[in-house]
Amino acid sequence: MSSAAPYSGISTEARTGATFALLYAPGPRWLPGRPIEEQDLGMHRDYMRQLYDLGRVLLGGPFLDHAGGGIAILRADSRQEAIEVLAEDPAIVSTVLKGEVRRWHATFDRAQQLQKELAEARVNAHAIRRLFDAVDHRDRAGVAAAYDENIVIHEAPSLPYGGDYGGHDGALRHGQGFRAAWDQFQQNDLRGLEPRIIAHGDHVAVLWRHKAENSETGDRMDLPAVSIYRMRAGKIIDSRMFHFDTAALLHFLQRNTLR
Repeated sequence: MSSAAPYSGISTEARTGATFALLYAPGPRWLPGRPIEEQDLGMHRDYMRQLYDLGRVLLGGPFLDHAGGGIAILRADSRQEAIEVLAEDPAIVSTVLKGEVRRWHATFDRAQQLQKELAEARVNAHAIRRLFDAVDHRDRAGVAAAYDENIVIHEAPSLPYGGDYGGHDGALRHGQGFRAAWDQFQQNDLRGLEPRIIAHGDHVAVLWRHKAENSETGDRMDLPAVSIYRMRAGKIIDSRMFHFDTAALLHFLQRNTLR
């Protein structure tokens, strides 16, 4: 069976989202009295894995009692398509298993909720990656585009640009204060944020580096920081920066700020 085409003539992405139960039972070539591990199901498992990777099979597995067989929940556009998917299963072709198709609906589905949360996390992580790319490239429009109109930014009060900033105007003031303090020490590619992004639900955490260098004296700083973002509809609604050592940031600025 080709890994590039797990089954022929069937769409790899169901359009309707209808679900069907594929119910498997031992066929003529099932070895009676033998456990599932000793049945000739290698190609069947590969087939199911490919369908799962394509998002067509939502869950599946064997029954563990003496009767054998198993179940798979399939997304398909029609009953006929589900029948064709079952018919091309290597275990059905070889008659190790026999099967039937039943229309099925999940009244309770934790997997569906999990998929929704994972999709939300992917969208939010992508939005934050775009923000960090914009910051790294000093793209003011890109930074502004990442924020909800009701954004609130919280910065360590002891820093020159510290405090709370609300709305797009506040975000602009925060960005101006940050750049006034650090741009002269982050020339070209020296910003080097190196973001590591962790997204869950409507929150995103980012571990990043705060780097600075006085090119004239060689004085350097490289400290970790964490930012926590709360998201709404793919935009940042709340932003909080936590610096590893705010005193070290202040000492660097005091040592190096041009007068």
